[in-house]
This record gives sequence, C-alpha cells and structure tokens, in this order.
Amino acid sequence: MDRLSSDILRSLQALSKLPSPGPAPAFSYVHVCNALLTIGDDGPIGRIELSRKLGLGEGAVRTVIKHLAQARIISTIKEGCILTKRGNTLYARLRKQVSKVKEVDAGPLTLGEFNAAILIRNATRSLKKGIEQRDAAVRAGATGACTLAVRGGRYVMPFRDEDDWSMSSDEPLARVLGSLFKPKDGDIVAIVGAGSERAAELGAMAAALTLL
Repeated sequence: MDRLSSDILRSLQALSKLPSPGPAPAFSYVHVCNALLTIGDDGPIGRIELSRKLGLGEGAVRTVIKHLAQARIISTIKEGCILTKRGNTLYARLRKQVSKVKEVDAGPLTLGEFNAAILIRNATRSLKKGIEQRDAAVRAGATGACTLAVRGGRYVMPFRDEDDWSMSSDEPLARVLGSLFKPKDGDIVAIVGAGSERAAELGAMAAALTLL
C-alpha cells in the first residue's frame, strides 16, 4: 500500500481510539473502516440501518458517526449519513484495494456455519503465512480464516508448498471466487468462517486490513 493509503488507515485507527463519555466504546478500528465503506456503498444510510449492517448497538454506532463527522469524513442529512469530499477520497482509496465482502459456500474450506470471502488486490507482497489474517479474524469474532494467494491462475496457501495444495481455476470454489471477484495474479482472497453472518463479514474485513 502507498504512503497516502497507510496514512488513511492510521487516521481511521486513531478515530477508533478517541475518548467518549460513558462506558468504553464497543467498537474497533475494523468497525470504523466498515462504517466508512458501508456509507460509501449504501449512503445515504440511517443510524438504525447502519447499526444492522455493522452488527453494532445503536449507541456504539452513534459514537462512530460522531467521530467520523468530527473528522470531516461524513456528514448527516435528513436521509442519513453520507461521505464528504474527504470521505469520498478515503473511500475510493480503500475500495480500490478491498472488495465488498461476499457470502460463499466455501466447500472444502468451510470454517463455520457462515462463510464470507473478500479480495485484497495486489497484496501478496504483504502476505506472510496467513496466520496474521486468521488471528485478526478470530479477534473479530470469527472461528477461522483461510488465506489464498492467486498465483499463475491458481489459488495457493502461503504456508504450504504449491505442489502439496493448490486449487485450479476450474474447481467449483475457484469458479465461484472467479465470478465474484475476477482475481488476478498477485491478489489475495481471504475466506472466513463464523457462527453468524455478521461475524463472518467482520472477520473478513479484519483479515483484509492486515494486508494493507
């Protein structure tokens, strides 16, 4: 990721740590990024609908909105939250590298009752062994994560030898991923499983953010 995008992420991390009155906020940096992307995807969006999409209580969402507004990333109108000019710049930079989260039938890579996948573009240089993505997803409430690198038109696991395990583009799950994301060599696909749809989605976003 370039320096500007890294600065964006540091700014969003700082927003998640801003002090608020009352109990400690029940949201994280992942929720703040998710809020920015959700408002960019679906705005104008009201607080109740944003709460539902993020899987957060309305009180926590109210604080997220307040912090984003104070940072001049969003503004509120009668119809709900929208991105400002600055917010649209941040949104475009993040969405350029991170796809929307998609529900998938992960087949042999199923990791929970609900499974979600996300594409991180041109991220193999940031990938180590996939442990960082798994740990981030679990901290976000998922049960596990599988990180796949796209290499030579195949999906490979970073911690295993390509001859030991890889998935060709004509296998059922690969065809699904190809249809959803149209990945290219150098991209990463993270598949995350959890006991609920929201936890799988949040875990997928958490896994993706470790590669930015």
